[in-house]
Amino acid sequence: MASTLAACLLSTGATAQGRLPRAPFVTTPDEVVERMLALAGTGADDFVIDLGSGDGRIVIAAAAKFGAKGLGVDLDANLVAKSRESALQAGVAERARFEQRNALSTDLSRATVVTIYLLPQLIDALQPNLLYKLQPGARVVTHAFAMKSWKPDRFETVHLNGRHPGQGDDSRIFLWIVPAQARGEWQAGELHLRIRQNFQEIQVEGQLQGRTLPVTQAKLEGTAISFSGADFSYRGQVAGNRISGELTRDGVATALVLEKR
Repeated sequence: MASTLAACLLSTGATAQGRLPRAPFVTTPDEVVERMLALAGTGADDFVIDLGSGDGRIVIAAAAKFGAKGLGVDLDANLVAKSRESALQAGVAERARFEQRNALSTDLSRATVVTIYLLPQLIDALQPNLLYKLQPGARVVTHAFAMKSWKPDRFETVHLNGRHPGQGDDSRIFLWIVPAQARGEWQAGELHLRIRQNFQEIQVEGQLQGRTLPVTQAKLEGTAISFSGADFSYRGQVAGNRISGELTRDGVATALVLEKR
């Protein structure tokens, strides 16, 4: 990633520019680039979008080292031109594209991985797009700055091999897996669930045959949902208004499909 802290700041109006101060162009160390892509589990089936792509190194690395396709967007026309030339030299121009574009107006619907190294104010502004425009299971990785109020699924500290302009000795990276929308009330026969959700964090309350079903653990990762109690466990997949999976009690697994009420 050659992400820039400045190039993707809003350019569509003086008022917006006044809210978001410009920052110097700072590249991401190569070892951080590789860890960001690896942390996201990037592979040949992925489409990576780098918001604030700078000199293009993250999209080029995604294509050259991980076999993915990708798009880098940046407001700086010179950096976009440089990125295209670097992609040609790396032999990945067909899989690594670059466009001069605003991060906030970029269509994210195709992305399975989104990488970001931007100022916190812009990350905050991007959060609704990341949650509602990406498909469940898409991965978002940021460098240096976390997203406000969203607990990362994983994070790492990367120790740099040498001095890098604009960086200290370490870099922190954060991963979020976009969750399915599981919030609401669900039912399968005499099993009734109420799920409360804040991004990927969920709380599950259950009733079975009119009695409280104490849930002690619950997890949502992309479309995969699981919850369990003292004598049962459930694992399933959220798809729209259905959760399909298996309920295990006393060592016996039974297929169980929950419908949203």
